[in-house]
Amino acid sequence: MNELSDQILIGEIRKGNKQVFKSLYNSYFELLIQFAYRIVFDKDVCKDLVQEVFITLWEKREEVTIKSLKWYLYTAVKNKCLNHLRSLGVKDKHQVLMIDAFLANHADEDVLDPELVKEINRALDSLPPQMKKMFRLKYLNGLTLLEIAEDLDVSVSTVKTQLGRAKQKLRSTLFQRTLLIFFL
Repeated sequence: MNELSDQILIGEIRKGNKQVFKSLYNSYFELLIQFAYRIVFDKDVCKDLVQEVFITLWEKREEVTIKSLKWYLYTAVKNKCLNHLRSLGVKDKHQVLMIDAFLANHADEDVLDPELVKEINRALDSLPPQMKKMFRLKYLNGLTLLEIAEDLDVSVSTVKTQLGRAKQKLRSTLFQRTLLIFFL
């Protein structure tokens, strides 16, 4: 989009034109999720963060100054992602890569360092039983948050919270091991 068409769209959104806003949302939603995934590595969290950006845009439509919609949306999503990582206590987004590599390649365990596989399994086993079960259902069995919630008879919010805590514990445990190996 060029600057003129952006200004027209922004003007319509400021006026409360829901159709224009919906069109903007539909045009950018999937692209922004893909962008956010490169930072956060969790599709469900990415969807939530992108939705929050659009909600904020709509709620503050009369206040925000926007020259480029694309720049504004991508910057807002990037900032949401970084704030999310900070809230989890992640100082380096690359801490997540080791876990994601394991989960993505779990079927090909012989490709990974056997010690790393053992360490990841030990870290998983150190989680509380319910948290471990949710983590395995989500990342090893590929269930959605809703499916896990229904299966375990808990709320989706509980599943989200428990998965966030599990990832935080795993990151911390595995990151400490990685630092130890690095320094040795």
